[in-house]
Parts: sequence; structure tokens; C-alpha cells
Amino acid sequence: MKESEFAIIGGGPGGIAAAIVAAKAGVKVTLLDENERPGGQIYRQFEKGYKVTDSKVLGRDYEKGLELLRQFSSLSDKIRYLNNATVWGIFKSRTLAFARKGTSSSLSFKNLLVATGAYDRPVPLPGWTLPGVFTAGGAQRLVKTERVLPGENILLAGTGPLQLVLAHQILNAGGKIEAILESGNISKNWLRILMGIWGNWDYLKEGWRYLRHIQKAGVPLLRNHIILEVHGDGQVEEAVIAKVDKSWRPKPDTERTVKVDTVCLGYGLVSSTELALLAECEHKYELCLGGYIPVRSESMETTVPGIYAVGDGAGVAGSKVAIEEGRIAGVSIARSLGYISDADASTRIRIFQKHLNKFNRLRRVLDEMSVPGQGLYELAKDDTVLCRCEEITLKEIKKALADGTIQAKDLKRMTRIGMGACEGRMCGPALIEIMRYQPNASPEGPGYLLPRPSIKPIALGVIAASKQEE
Repeated sequence: MKESEFAIIGGGPGGIAAAIVAAKAGVKVTLLDENERPGGQIYRQFEKGYKVTDSKVLGRDYEKGLELLRQFSSLSDKIRYLNNATVWGIFKSRTLAFARKGTSSSLSFKNLLVATGAYDRPVPLPGWTLPGVFTAGGAQRLVKTERVLPGENILLAGTGPLQLVLAHQILNAGGKIEAILESGNISKNWLRILMGIWGNWDYLKEGWRYLRHIQKAGVPLLRNHIILEVHGDGQVEEAVIAKVDKSWRPKPDTERTVKVDTVCLGYGLVSSTELALLAECEHKYELCLGGYIPVRSESMETTVPGIYAVGDGAGVAGSKVAIEEGRIAGVSIARSLGYISDADASTRIRIFQKHLNKFNRLRRVLDEMSVPGQGLYELAKDDTVLCRCEEITLKEIKKALADGTIQAKDLKRMTRIGMGACEGRMCGPALIEIMRYQPNASPEGPGYLLPRPSIKPIALGVIAASKQEE
């Protein structure tokens, strides 16, 4: 089997930036992307057949991504790009397995970069499985790349900047928004907010533009509010909302019901770490950064030599941070392979690190404002389904916890939670938070639901038709 000098999993901003820097230095790069075209979620490109006549309608993120994608495209002779490639396993022999075009292939690597991104934080609450309940990211993809509105009368509930971005895009597409519920507290420390914004004027300008658009459209922005439950007969028909305290618990006598047909939940993101866990990289818990994330050095290398991690899959921080981390990883790998000198690498990394520090300063402030409160994980009732795949309710989880189970992996064995097709993506993040707040919680934390190959559903026929990459 031929060994790849540098394999990258993920075609988002971090993976693309690393590929560009490394390829320019002379490194032979192979990038495996689950999507049809590079860009990831934030710089997602349209499918063939669509034509963009006014890129401004799609937002500045789309326009900013075009230059990065142009650089990537210009290096097509130096970067082997495998699209529609779903990586489903990493093994101790420094080999990864991926499904593509109806077959499963294996690829040996010398260095590996995991840039798998993040996904919307699942929040179990009564009615969250009803048709018409979307995650913010899912709704954004519909509006942004499919030009389809998720509904006619929409309620946005959650926290963080993505709420404003999604609202702006829905309004641009002609949609109607009943209200935006913001659970976080943005007014508790204006001095820290100012320090975080200082030097990040693009963020401020962009946020203000979204906010003005929302205000002009007459959309109510209800601060310190949360959605308690969703009602409907086979479809969303109404939602119950309320004011919350600093722990995100509903305040008495503030509940009211609003008539909507669509609910978009956007309570931040959680890192997609399944492949890093399979590679046996050490992880640590950071709630603000998306839960359990890989432990990394300043060069973005994990605790497993030769395996690196960048972007939201290594700690949710946004596209600008992902790009700078990708560049640092790309330079570090080029140096380790002897393509650039230590002095040259150090000079470049200092520049990238300076940019990274600036973006991280703002990110930390936003994290403090939007970190989920304990009340968010008290919304589910006994009959609320936590694990959709195995149809396991909160009541079943409570029973196992009452029996003394304090580790997520043990709870998985006892109840089958996380054993379905999603491998715990939908239930795992909420389960960990629920376990953390239990009276008998382990001081070291509940750990995580250990993934197993294949981490995504792969047909047996595809695996049977496996071949080695040459």
C-alpha cells in the first residue's frame, strides 16, 4: 500500500488552509472530503446546475470563502482531492478507511490532519422530535444552498451569533420570523466585551449589519428567553417560551405560547471528535469549546505523534480560527517532513499565531455569554426521547443513574443509548451534560460514548467491495 505523506480529513476552512500551505511547501497532500465540493458548512458551494448571480445575498462568509477556494483550486496538480469520501475508521496501523463510489478503500498515512468540524448541539425537550423542528445548521443549509425556507412562520431559539446570521438569511429569502429567543446574557460584562471586540472590527460591523436588518424587519429579539416545549399533531403548531434566570431556568409566571409551524434550535455547536477518538488521541472536557476535544500542542499535534487536529472539530471557535490553525498545522507538517527549515517555519507560525490570538480573544468573550446553563438540560421530561435511534427516554436513563452508573460508556452498555446509526451524535452531548449535573457525578466527569467503526452508516456491500488505495 502506498503511504500518503499528508492526509487530511475534511474540506472545510481548516483542512483547506492546511492543504494550501503544505502543498505550496512541496508536501504531497491527499484531502478526503465527504462533500461534493470543498468549502465545508461555512463556505459551502452550490451543487452543479446552480448559478450565483449576486454573491452579496449569500453573506460575507460566502464571499470570503471564494478566495480560499480559488487558492485551493489553483493547487489541484499538487493536492489529490477525493470528494464524496466518507472516512469511517482509523486504525492503529496508521491506516484510514473510507467509502467512495460504492466501494471502501484504505489509505496509509505518514501524517494525518483531522478537520472534521462540528454540528449543532442537540437539546432534548418535549416535542423536539416533531416534524418542523430543525437545528440552526440544518435550516441554514436549506436556506443558503437549497434556497428553500424551512417553514412559513418560524421561531428561532438558542444563543450566539449564528442566530443573527440565520435570521438574516431567512429574511433575505422572504421568510417570516415570529421571534428570536436569546438565552445568553450579553450585558453582564461590557468591559470584557469591548476588550474582545477590540481589533476584531469586521465581526462588530457584520453583527451590527445583521442586527439592523432584523430590527428593520420588525422581528422581536427576546433576550434571556428560552423555548420550553413544542406542541403539534404530527407537525409543529405552537411553542411554549419563557424568561430565564442566569442558570437558564424558566422564571415563574413568564410562560406563554406562540403559534408557529417551524422551530430552529441553535444552542451552539459540539465538536465532531469520533475519528480523533478512534485514533486514540487524548481528549479533555471544555464545555465552551464543544465538549470533549483533542489535547493539542502549539503546533496542533495531538497526543498521538503525526496526528493533528484543527478547526471546530478540535474546539468550536469559528472559521477564522480554523484557517489559522490549519495554516499552523500545514507549516508544522512541512517542517517535520523537511520541506521547510525550522527558522522559516517559526517565522510563519508566529504570524499565524498572532492572528489566532486576536480571534480567540473575541471567541472567549462570546463563549462566556453563550455557554449553556444547567437549566437547558432540565427541559426534558421523563417521557422525552433522548436517544432517537434506540428510542430511549429520560426515565430509562434516570433509572440507570439511580442504580449508581456514573460513566457514559457503562450507561451505553446498560441501556443501548448511543448504539444506533448516529453513533451517539444526537444523544451523546446531552447525555454527558445530564450526567455532569447528577448528585453522584464522578469528579473526573462522565467520559464519552466510545465510537466504533464504522462511525457513519456504511452498507455491508460497500465494505465487501473494499480495495487498497494505490
